[in-house]
Amino acid sequence: MPKASRKDEDQYRQFVDDANSIILRMDASGRIIFFNKFAEKFFGYKAGEVLGKSVIGTIVPSTDSSGRDLRAMIRDIMCNPNRYIHNENENMLRSGQRVWIAWSNKAVAGNDKRKKEVLCVGNDISEIKRAQELLKEMDNRKSAFVANVSHEFKNPLGTIREVLAHLLEEASGKINEGQASLLKIAQNNTLRLMRLVSDLLDLSKIEAGKMKLKSKKMEIGPLVDEIITSSGIEIAKKKLTVRKDIPRNIGSVRADKDKLTQVIINLLSNAIKYTPDRGRIYIKLRGSPKEIRFKISDTGPGIAKKDFKKMFDKFERLTAERQEGTGLGLAIAKDIVELHKGKIWVESDLGKGTSFIFSLPRNLGGGV
Repeated sequence: MPKASRKDEDQYRQFVDDANSIILRMDASGRIIFFNKFAEKFFGYKAGEVLGKSVIGTIVPSTDSSGRDLRAMIRDIMCNPNRYIHNENENMLRSGQRVWIAWSNKAVAGNDKRKKEVLCVGNDISEIKRAQELLKEMDNRKSAFVANVSHEFKNPLGTIREVLAHLLEEASGKINEGQASLLKIAQNNTLRLMRLVSDLLDLSKIEAGKMKLKSKKMEIGPLVDEIITSSGIEIAKKKLTVRKDIPRNIGSVRADKDKLTQVIINLLSNAIKYTPDRGRIYIKLRGSPKEIRFKISDTGPGIAKKDFKKMFDKFERLTAERQEGTGLGLAIAKDIVELHKGKIWVESDLGKGTSFIFSLPRNLGGGV
Protein backbone atom coordinates (compact mmCIF):
# COMPACT_ATOMS: atom_id res chain seq x y z
CA MET A 1 0.00 0.00 0.00
CA PRO A 2 1.41 3.43 -0.91
CA LYS A 3 2.64 5.45 2.05
CA ALA A 4 0.08 8.27 1.46
CA SER A 5 -2.84 5.81 1.35
CA ARG A 6 -1.69 4.08 4.55
CA LYS A 7 -1.39 7.47 6.26
CA ASP A 8 -4.91 8.46 5.13
CA GLU A 9 -6.31 5.17 6.39
CA ASP A 10 -4.57 5.56 9.74
CA GLN A 11 -5.98 9.09 10.10
CA TYR A 12 -9.45 7.80 9.20
CA ARG A 13 -9.23 5.01 11.78
CA GLN A 14 -8.03 7.48 14.40
CA PHE A 15 -10.95 9.79 13.61
CA VAL A 16 -13.46 6.91 13.86
CA ASP A 17 -11.91 5.65 17.10
CA ASP A 18 -12.04 9.11 18.67
CA ALA A 19 -15.60 9.83 17.51
CA ASN A 20 -18.18 10.66 20.15
CA SER A 21 -20.65 8.11 18.75
CA ILE A 22 -20.92 4.35 18.61
CA ILE A 23 -19.38 3.15 15.34
CA LEU A 24 -19.28 -0.50 14.31
CA ARG A 25 -19.37 -2.70 11.24
CA MET A 26 -21.20 -5.95 10.68
CA ASP A 27 -20.44 -8.56 8.06
CA ALA A 28 -23.06 -10.28 5.94
CA SER A 29 -23.84 -12.69 8.80
CA GLY A 30 -24.37 -9.96 11.40
CA ARG A 31 -21.00 -10.51 13.09
CA ILE A 32 -19.12 -7.52 14.50
CA ILE A 33 -15.94 -6.80 12.52
CA PHE A 34 -15.21 -3.29 13.82
CA PHE A 35 -15.91 -1.73 17.22
CA ASN A 36 -14.64 1.78 18.03
CA LYS A 37 -13.39 3.03 21.42
CA PHE A 38 -16.65 4.86 22.17
CA ALA A 39 -18.55 1.59 21.57
CA GLU A 40 -16.16 -0.20 23.98
CA LYS A 41 -16.77 2.41 26.66
CA PHE A 42 -20.52 2.55 26.09
CA PHE A 43 -21.30 -1.18 25.94
CA GLY A 44 -18.62 -2.29 28.42
CA TYR A 45 -16.84 -4.70 26.05
CA LYS A 46 -13.29 -4.59 24.78
CA ALA A 47 -13.19 -4.87 21.00
CA GLY A 48 -11.40 -8.22 21.21
CA GLU A 49 -14.30 -9.65 23.23
CA VAL A 50 -16.91 -9.00 20.54
CA LEU A 51 -15.06 -9.05 17.20
CA GLY A 52 -16.18 -12.03 15.18
CA LYS A 53 -19.28 -12.52 17.34
CA SER A 54 -22.88 -11.90 16.34
CA VAL A 55 -24.46 -8.67 17.53
CA ILE A 56 -27.29 -10.87 18.85
CA GLY A 57 -26.40 -11.96 22.35
CA THR A 58 -23.72 -9.31 22.75
CA ILE A 59 -25.04 -5.79 22.15
CA VAL A 60 -28.48 -6.76 20.81
CA PRO A 61 -30.94 -8.92 22.81
CA SER A 62 -32.91 -11.66 21.02
CA THR A 63 -36.17 -9.82 21.73
CA ASP A 64 -36.87 -6.33 23.01
CA SER A 65 -39.04 -5.43 25.99
CA SER A 66 -42.19 -5.45 23.84
CA GLY A 67 -41.46 -8.95 22.49
CA ARG A 68 -40.24 -7.79 19.07
CA ASP A 69 -37.90 -10.32 17.46
CA LEU A 70 -34.60 -8.48 17.02
CA ARG A 71 -32.93 -11.52 15.40
CA ALA A 72 -35.31 -11.13 12.46
CA MET A 73 -34.58 -7.39 12.39
CA ILE A 74 -30.80 -7.99 12.14
CA ARG A 75 -31.29 -10.54 9.34
CA ASP A 76 -33.44 -8.03 7.48
CA ILE A 77 -30.87 -5.25 7.98
CA MET A 78 -28.20 -7.44 6.40
CA CYS A 79 -30.48 -8.36 3.46
CA ASN A 80 -32.13 -4.95 3.00
CA PRO A 81 -29.92 -2.28 4.59
CA ASN A 82 -31.63 0.51 2.64
CA ARG A 83 -34.81 -0.08 4.66
CA TYR A 84 -32.88 0.73 7.82
CA ILE A 85 -30.97 3.87 6.91
CA HIS A 86 -32.44 5.30 10.12
CA ASN A 87 -33.53 2.86 12.79
CA GLU A 88 -34.24 2.86 16.51
CA ASN A 89 -34.10 -0.29 18.59
CA GLU A 90 -33.38 -1.60 22.03
CA ASN A 91 -29.79 -2.66 22.70
CA MET A 92 -28.05 -4.31 25.64
CA LEU A 93 -25.01 -3.36 27.69
CA ARG A 94 -22.62 -5.98 29.04
CA SER A 95 -24.32 -5.60 32.42
CA GLY A 96 -27.63 -6.66 30.87
CA GLN A 97 -29.12 -3.16 31.10
CA ARG A 98 -31.42 -2.29 28.18
CA VAL A 99 -30.80 0.96 26.30
CA TRP A 100 -32.28 2.60 23.21
CA ILE A 101 -30.01 3.54 20.31
CA ALA A 102 -30.81 5.63 17.23
CA TRP A 103 -28.82 4.05 14.39
CA SER A 104 -27.77 5.31 10.98
CA ASN A 105 -26.91 2.31 8.80
CA LYS A 106 -25.14 2.24 5.45
CA ALA A 107 -24.25 -0.67 3.19
CA VAL A 108 -20.53 -0.69 2.27
CA ALA A 109 -18.33 -2.99 0.24
CA GLY A 110 -16.36 -5.52 2.29
CA ASN A 111 -12.93 -7.00 1.64
CA ASP A 112 -14.72 -9.59 -0.48
CA LYS A 113 -16.30 -7.26 -3.04
CA ARG A 114 -19.11 -9.75 -3.63
CA LYS A 115 -20.36 -9.39 -0.05
CA LYS A 116 -21.79 -6.28 1.56
CA GLU A 117 -21.07 -5.09 5.05
CA VAL A 118 -23.08 -2.61 7.07
CA LEU A 119 -21.55 0.43 8.75
CA CYS A 120 -23.59 1.46 11.82
CA VAL A 121 -23.35 4.77 13.68
CA GLY A 122 -25.42 5.06 16.85
CA ASN A 123 -26.33 7.46 19.63
CA ASP A 124 -27.97 6.76 22.97
CA ILE A 125 -31.59 8.00 23.10
CA SER A 126 -32.61 6.18 26.29
CA GLU A 127 -33.39 9.41 28.17
CA ILE A 128 -35.54 10.65 25.28
CA LYS A 129 -37.43 7.34 25.22
CA ARG A 130 -37.98 7.48 28.99
CA ALA A 131 -39.28 11.04 28.68
CA GLN A 132 -41.63 9.97 25.87
CA GLU A 133 -42.96 7.08 27.97
CA LEU A 134 -43.46 9.40 30.94
CA LEU A 135 -45.34 11.90 28.76
CA LYS A 136 -47.47 9.10 27.34
CA GLU A 137 -48.30 7.86 30.84
CA MET A 138 -49.14 11.39 31.99
CA ASP A 139 -51.31 11.89 28.90
CA ASN A 140 -53.18 8.65 29.58
CA ARG A 141 -53.72 9.66 33.20
CA LYS A 142 -54.95 13.09 32.11
CA SER A 143 -57.41 11.54 29.64
CA ALA A 144 -58.68 9.12 32.30
CA PHE A 145 -59.05 11.99 34.80
CA VAL A 146 -60.97 14.14 32.30
CA ALA A 147 -63.24 11.20 31.42
CA ASN A 148 -63.94 10.39 35.09
CA VAL A 149 -64.66 14.01 36.04
CA SER A 150 -66.86 14.48 32.98
CA HIS A 151 -68.90 11.40 33.88
CA GLU A 152 -69.28 12.74 37.43
CA PHE A 153 -70.69 15.99 36.03
CA LYS A 154 -72.96 14.40 33.45
CA ASN A 155 -75.56 12.80 35.74
CA PRO A 156 -76.19 15.77 38.07
CA LEU A 157 -76.34 18.14 35.10
CA GLY A 158 -78.93 15.89 33.49
CA THR A 159 -80.99 16.01 36.69
CA ILE A 160 -80.73 19.82 36.85
CA ARG A 161 -81.87 20.06 33.21
CA GLU A 162 -84.92 17.91 33.93
CA VAL A 163 -85.83 19.94 37.04
CA LEU A 164 -85.53 23.24 35.15
CA ALA A 165 -87.67 21.91 32.29
CA HIS A 166 -90.23 20.71 34.85
CA LEU A 167 -90.39 24.18 36.46
CA LEU A 168 -90.61 26.01 33.13
CA GLU A 169 -93.50 23.80 32.08
CA GLU A 170 -95.21 24.93 35.32
CA ALA A 171 -95.78 21.31 36.29
CA SER A 172 -95.26 22.29 39.94
CA GLY A 173 -97.28 25.51 39.81
CA LYS A 174 -97.46 28.87 38.08
CA ILE A 175 -94.34 31.04 37.73
CA ASN A 176 -94.18 34.71 36.87
CA GLU A 177 -92.30 36.30 33.96
CA GLY A 178 -89.24 37.19 36.05
CA GLN A 179 -88.95 33.68 37.44
CA ALA A 180 -89.30 32.19 33.94
CA SER A 181 -86.54 34.48 32.67
CA LEU A 182 -84.14 33.38 35.44
CA LEU A 183 -85.00 29.72 34.90
CA LYS A 184 -84.30 30.05 31.16
CA ILE A 185 -80.88 31.56 31.91
CA ALA A 186 -80.15 28.63 34.22
CA GLN A 187 -81.41 26.19 31.58
CA ASN A 188 -79.24 27.69 28.82
CA ASN A 189 -76.15 27.56 31.01
CA THR A 190 -76.90 23.99 32.04
CA LEU A 191 -77.16 22.98 28.39
CA ARG A 192 -73.90 24.79 27.69
CA LEU A 193 -72.17 22.85 30.49
CA MET A 194 -73.62 19.59 29.18
CA ARG A 195 -72.19 20.32 25.73
CA LEU A 196 -68.80 21.00 27.33
CA VAL A 197 -68.97 17.69 29.23
CA SER A 198 -69.90 15.82 26.03
CA ASP A 199 -67.02 17.47 24.15
CA LEU A 200 -64.55 16.57 26.93
CA LEU A 201 -65.77 12.96 26.94
CA ASP A 202 -65.37 12.74 23.16
CA LEU A 203 -61.92 14.28 23.37
CA SER A 204 -60.77 11.87 26.09
CA LYS A 205 -62.06 8.88 24.06
CA ILE A 206 -60.24 10.06 20.94
CA GLU A 207 -56.97 10.69 22.79
CA ALA A 208 -57.17 7.30 24.50
CA GLY A 209 -57.91 5.60 21.16
CA LYS A 210 -61.25 4.37 22.50
CA MET A 211 -63.54 6.08 20.01
CA LYS A 212 -64.73 3.31 17.70
CA LEU A 213 -66.61 3.83 14.45
CA LYS A 214 -69.81 1.93 13.65
CA SER A 215 -69.82 2.38 9.91
CA LYS A 216 -72.74 1.65 7.63
CA LYS A 217 -73.89 2.74 4.20
CA MET A 218 -76.20 5.79 4.22
CA GLU A 219 -77.69 8.27 1.77
CA ILE A 220 -76.00 11.58 2.46
CA GLY A 221 -78.59 14.03 1.08
CA PRO A 222 -81.38 13.14 3.56
CA LEU A 223 -78.89 13.26 6.45
CA VAL A 224 -77.89 16.85 5.59
CA ASP A 225 -81.57 17.85 5.24
CA GLU A 226 -82.28 16.35 8.67
CA ILE A 227 -79.41 18.30 10.28
CA ILE A 228 -80.52 21.61 8.71
CA THR A 229 -84.06 21.02 9.99
CA SER A 230 -82.78 20.29 13.51
CA SER A 231 -80.96 23.67 13.48
CA GLY A 232 -84.08 25.54 12.32
CA ILE A 233 -84.67 27.47 15.57
CA GLU A 234 -81.13 28.94 15.65
CA ILE A 235 -81.33 29.77 11.93
CA ALA A 236 -84.72 31.47 12.36
CA LYS A 237 -83.56 33.51 15.38
CA LYS A 238 -80.89 35.23 13.27
CA LYS A 239 -83.05 35.33 10.12
CA LEU A 240 -80.34 33.53 8.16
CA THR A 241 -80.71 32.24 4.63
CA VAL A 242 -79.43 28.68 4.13
CA ARG A 243 -78.79 27.61 0.56
CA LYS A 244 -78.08 24.03 -0.42
CA ASP A 245 -76.30 22.71 -3.48
CA ILE A 246 -76.68 18.93 -3.26
CA PRO A 247 -76.82 16.98 -6.54
CA ARG A 248 -79.67 14.47 -6.69
CA ASN A 249 -77.25 11.72 -7.64
CA ILE A 250 -74.81 12.48 -4.79
CA GLY A 251 -75.38 8.94 -3.58
CA SER A 252 -74.22 7.25 -0.40
CA VAL A 253 -71.22 7.08 1.89
CA ARG A 254 -70.08 4.42 4.34
CA ALA A 255 -69.52 6.09 7.70
CA ASP A 256 -70.54 6.24 11.36
CA LYS A 257 -73.84 8.12 11.12
CA ASP A 258 -73.75 9.57 14.64
CA LYS A 259 -70.16 10.76 14.31
CA LEU A 260 -70.69 12.20 10.82
CA THR A 261 -73.80 13.98 12.10
CA GLN A 262 -71.70 15.44 14.93
CA VAL A 263 -69.13 16.81 12.44
CA ILE A 264 -71.76 18.47 10.23
CA ILE A 265 -73.63 19.89 13.27
CA ASN A 266 -70.37 21.31 14.67
CA LEU A 267 -69.52 23.02 11.37
CA LEU A 268 -73.07 24.27 10.78
CA SER A 269 -73.33 25.57 14.37
CA ASN A 270 -70.03 27.36 13.86
CA ALA A 271 -71.35 28.98 10.68
CA ILE A 272 -74.59 30.04 12.42
CA LYS A 273 -72.67 31.48 15.36
CA TYR A 274 -70.37 33.71 13.30
CA THR A 275 -72.74 34.75 10.55
CA PRO A 276 -74.36 38.14 11.28
CA ASP A 277 -78.14 38.51 11.37
CA ARG A 278 -79.75 38.15 7.92
CA GLY A 279 -76.52 36.65 6.61
CA ARG A 280 -76.16 33.60 4.38
CA ILE A 281 -74.91 30.04 4.83
CA TYR A 282 -74.09 27.78 1.89
CA ILE A 283 -73.95 23.99 2.07
CA LYS A 284 -72.41 22.37 -0.98
CA LEU A 285 -71.79 18.67 -1.62
CA ARG A 286 -69.85 17.13 -4.45
CA GLY A 287 -69.07 13.51 -5.14
CA SER A 288 -66.73 11.33 -7.14
CA PRO A 289 -66.55 7.54 -7.31
CA LYS A 290 -63.97 7.56 -4.51
CA GLU A 291 -65.07 10.35 -2.15
CA ILE A 292 -67.69 12.86 -1.06
CA ARG A 293 -66.74 16.45 -0.32
CA PHE A 294 -68.69 18.71 2.06
CA LYS A 295 -68.36 22.50 2.05
CA ILE A 296 -70.09 24.73 4.62
CA SER A 297 -69.60 28.47 4.02
CA ASP A 298 -70.72 31.56 5.93
CA THR A 299 -70.70 35.32 5.43
CA GLY A 300 -69.08 36.02 8.77
CA PRO A 301 -65.96 38.08 9.60
CA GLY A 302 -63.49 35.55 8.19
CA ILE A 303 -60.21 34.23 9.57
CA ALA A 304 -56.66 35.44 8.96
CA LYS A 305 -54.50 32.95 7.03
CA LYS A 306 -51.91 32.96 9.82
CA ASP A 307 -54.55 31.44 12.11
CA PHE A 308 -55.62 28.59 9.81
CA LYS A 309 -53.37 26.03 11.52
CA LYS A 310 -54.73 26.99 14.94
CA MET A 311 -58.35 26.41 13.98
CA PHE A 312 -58.28 22.69 14.74
CA ASP A 313 -55.99 22.91 17.79
CA LYS A 314 -57.82 21.90 20.95
CA PHE A 315 -55.56 24.19 22.99
CA GLU A 316 -56.15 27.32 20.92
CA ARG A 317 -59.13 29.64 20.88
CA LEU A 318 -59.21 32.42 18.31
CA THR A 319 -62.61 33.87 19.14
CA ALA A 320 -63.47 36.42 21.78
CA GLU A 321 -64.44 35.14 25.21
CA ARG A 322 -67.95 36.53 24.76
CA GLN A 323 -68.62 33.82 22.20
CA GLU A 324 -70.32 30.81 23.75
CA GLY A 325 -69.04 27.30 23.17
CA THR A 326 -66.32 24.97 24.36
CA GLY A 327 -63.82 25.80 21.62
CA LEU A 328 -63.38 22.04 21.10
CA GLY A 329 -65.89 21.50 18.29
CA LEU A 330 -63.46 21.96 15.40
CA ALA A 331 -60.75 19.83 17.05
CA ILE A 332 -63.27 17.02 17.60
CA ALA A 333 -64.57 17.38 14.02
CA LYS A 334 -61.00 17.02 12.71
CA ASP A 335 -60.36 13.91 14.81
CA ILE A 336 -63.62 12.28 13.66
CA VAL A 337 -62.95 13.08 9.99
CA GLU A 338 -59.44 11.63 10.28
CA LEU A 339 -60.80 8.50 12.00
CA HIS A 340 -62.84 8.08 8.79
CA LYS A 341 -59.57 8.39 6.76
CA GLY A 342 -60.75 11.79 5.50
CA LYS A 343 -59.33 15.32 5.44
CA ILE A 344 -60.61 18.66 6.72
CA TRP A 345 -59.39 22.19 6.04
CA VAL A 346 -60.42 25.84 6.08
CA GLU A 347 -60.57 28.58 3.43
CA SER A 348 -61.29 32.19 4.34
CA ASP A 349 -60.94 35.85 3.40
CA LEU A 350 -61.09 38.47 6.14
CA GLY A 351 -64.34 40.38 5.91
CA LYS A 352 -65.85 38.00 3.35
CA GLY A 353 -66.57 34.80 5.26
CA THR A 354 -65.20 31.34 5.91
CA SER A 355 -65.59 27.88 4.41
CA PHE A 356 -64.88 24.61 6.17
CA ILE A 357 -64.39 21.71 3.78
CA PHE A 358 -63.97 18.05 4.53
CA SER A 359 -63.81 14.96 2.36
CA LEU A 360 -64.60 11.35 3.21
CA PRO A 361 -63.88 8.20 1.25
CA ARG A 362 -67.04 6.59 -0.14
CA ASN A 363 -66.21 3.23 1.42
CA LEU A 364 -64.71 3.16 4.90
CA GLY A 365 -63.32 -0.30 5.59
CA GLY A 366 -64.92 -2.36 8.35
CA GLY A 367 -68.24 -2.18 10.10
CA VAL A 368 -71.62 -3.49 8.99
